[in-house]
Amino acid sequence: MTAGLLVGGGAWGYQAATVDAAASQTAGEKGKTATASKAKSIRVTQSGITLEVAKAQFDGNFIDISLNRSGKELKSSFVHRGTKDEGSAQIEHGSIESIDGFINGKSILELGGGGLGQRPGLKWGPGAAPESARILLTDASWLGGKGYTFPGKFQLKLKVKLTGVDKPYIVELPMQRTADKPVLLTDSLTKQAGNLTLELGKISLTSTSTRIQLIGKGGTTEELFGMMYEVVDDSGRQLDWLTAFGTDVNNKEKALYQDIVLPPIHGDAKSITIKPFYPEMEVPGEASGAYKLDADGEIVKNYIEELEMKVPLK
Repeated sequence: MTAGLLVGGGAWGYQAATVDAAASQTAGEKGKTATASKAKSIRVTQSGITLEVAKAQFDGNFIDISLNRSGKELKSSFVHRGTKDEGSAQIEHGSIESIDGFINGKSILELGGGGLGQRPGLKWGPGAAPESARILLTDASWLGGKGYTFPGKFQLKLKVKLTGVDKPYIVELPMQRTADKPVLLTDSLTKQAGNLTLELGKISLTSTSTRIQLIGKGGTTEELFGMMYEVVDDSGRQLDWLTAFGTDVNNKEKALYQDIVLPPIHGDAKSITIKPFYPEMEVPGEASGAYKLDADGEIVKNYIEELEMKVPLK
């Protein structure tokens, strides 16, 4: 069975819920706790460092949380962007070491049966400002099986461990799906290139995000998992990925279900185009490693025109 992340990078970290070697964790923690009794002021301070929730939103597609850090004499970056060899000051005190999530008191590693592709995923990375981090969570409801689905209302707890701070920060967040009803597009599209078939399962549009389900079949595992996607609207505006995950563990046919979340589509867009491609590797023929970059620092892309999909929105 195969499952793998579609989005990664050195600036983003993942809870064990999104890696193969994840082990079940206990829900008992000690540390200072911030509760959401006052939704506009969710903060906790210890060891001279304060964490404050600036935003916590669940739009039905994903959970989007902004977490700010403040304190005196903080020299390390809040979200570590490199390795220890690049300077100990980046990670010596106050950088995010790990983030664990719990829903209604249960670790997300145990939800949906606990299997990869059945449980929620959590990742974090840089926020809008140097002292801000962005935490994103998605459920497993679009991965082709009977995976865990976020309820409309629930209690989310984050256990945030910072380097140099003995106890974890515990942040309690009452979550509720926003009132805006997503626009769901379910008209299926199927494209084929040789033995490869790509199907558009569905799209969910909200004012804050775009969620796309793609289903790949045929070809080799390397061909299916190696394929990446560029999404642009009819004015040429590209939608950067927020988070994405793919798995083939939930069906006997070994079809690869991919769940991709992007920013909202511009209000005047009449269509989007999904453009599959294979990234060119820095070392030709390698299946993993660094991507080859062009003169502008962008990944060199080998587009698969036969699989390109134009999706009308209106």
